[in-house]
Amino acid sequence: MYQKNKFDLPFCGLSMRLFPTGNQSPRYEYSGEASKVKFTCSLTKRKYSLSQVNDWFMTPEVQKYSQAGYVMKYMTKTQEMNDPPKYAKSNLEQIICLVMVKPYVPRPNVDGFKPISQSMPPQAQQFAPDHAKPVEKMSDMDDEIPF
Repeated sequence: MYQKNKFDLPFCGLSMRLFPTGNQSPRYEYSGEASKVKFTCSLTKRKYSLSQVNDWFMTPEVQKYSQAGYVMKYMTKTQEMNDPPKYAKSNLEQIICLVMVKPYVPRPNVDGFKPISQSMPPQAQQFAPDHAKPVEKMSDMDDEIPF
């Protein structure tokens, strides 16, 4: 049976849509006017400007995520618009998000194999027997080199 834990919360983030400029990199490909384009909360659907991001983070809905151990990350994606404006320069839009995500925790190995750092010995193994002596003169070797 699936067990719930403290990280089983719905998606929480602020997202903003930027529209195509018609330019290509290295020029800016997407833009949005700061006074018109606002961040939208995924939980409450309220709109926030850039200066109000801290206010969003301090809301009880988002603090629930912070207290559960989630961390905030910046993420971005490019996607097709559902209904592009009549005079749009492209049918793509850039979505910028501030997202509350589970922190990365390395998991133990489940397939039975050791990581390389544990499988290699700390120093090189000696393959010669204990009574072996190093060769001082090449003429002392009794084996011919097979060529």
